[in-house]
Amino acid sequence: MCNFRAILLLCLSFVLFAGQSVQAGNLEGKTIRFCGDGSGWPPYTYANPNKPDEVLGYDVDVITEILAKHNVKAEFFMPSWKQCLEHSEKGKVFHVALSASYSEERDAKYLLSDAYYSITQNYFYAKSRFEKKPDIKTADDLFKLGKVCGRYAYNYEGTGVMKNSQIVQAGKSYNALIMRTLSSDCAFFLARPSIILGFSLVGKKLIDPLVIGYSPIPGAKKDDFYMMISRQFPHAEELRDMINKGVAQMKASGRLQDILDHYYQEMGSKV
Repeated sequence: MCNFRAILLLCLSFVLFAGQSVQAGNLEGKTIRFCGDGSGWPPYTYANPNKPDEVLGYDVDVITEILAKHNVKAEFFMPSWKQCLEHSEKGKVFHVALSASYSEERDAKYLLSDAYYSITQNYFYAKSRFEKKPDIKTADDLFKLGKVCGRYAYNYEGTGVMKNSQIVQAGKSYNALIMRTLSSDCAFFLARPSIILGFSLVGKKLIDPLVIGYSPIPGAKKDDFYMMISRQFPHAEELRDMINKGVAQMKASGRLQDILDHYYQEMGSKV
C-alpha cells in the first residue's frame, strides 16, 4: 500500500500519463493504480497486518494474475472509500476502484467490468434488543422496527429491495455500526458476513455470536461486485476488455473459486 499523499502529489503534478491523448492505446508497460476501501474489505482487499504498506486479498491476486500476462503493472492503495471513489472517477490519482456494487449512478460515471464475485447482504442485530430472532419476512419489515444503518458512502441498492435513501449511512467503520447497534441507536446494521468474518485475517474479531445475530435480507439478490474504471483514463476500454477476458478465463478454469477458497479456508482457521 503506497503512501497516498505522495501518490496524490505525484499525480496532481501530471507526471504519469502526461501528454497522452484520450484515445485507447497499448497498455503494455504501463502501471495501473487500483484503490480499495481503506477501512478494510477482507478477504477481498486489506492491509497486511505485518506490513501495513502492502495490500493483500482476492482482488489483488486476481488483478495481478490477469495483468502480468500482458506486462502491465498494478499498484494498490487503501485511502478512504470516499477518496477512492472521488479520485478514481477523475482517473488521475487512481484509475480503478475495486469491489464496487452496482448502481445506475456508478454505471454512468465509470466503465464497469464484468462481475468477478458475488456476496449476500445481511441484517445484523443486538440480541439484547430482541428476546428472540426478529420476525423479518420482507426488507420493509426492517424499517418498521427502527433505524437501519449502513456504512458511509456505501451502496445498498444492489440488493434490489432497498434504496440508499432508506439507510442511515453514518458509520465510517463496522465498529461504529456495531456500537450504535449495541446502544440501540440502530435497530439493525447492514453488512456481508464474509466481510465481518474476514477481519479475522487482520487479527480482529468484530462480533460475538452470543451478542450479535444476523440473517440474510429476505428477497435480496446476491450483490455482484465490479471493478469501476475511470471513463477519463485514456486506456479505459482496453483495460476493461483485458480484465473481462481475464476474469472469464479464470472463472471457466475454476481459478477464481480456488483463490476465494484459499481465503475462506484461512478465515475459517482464524475465526
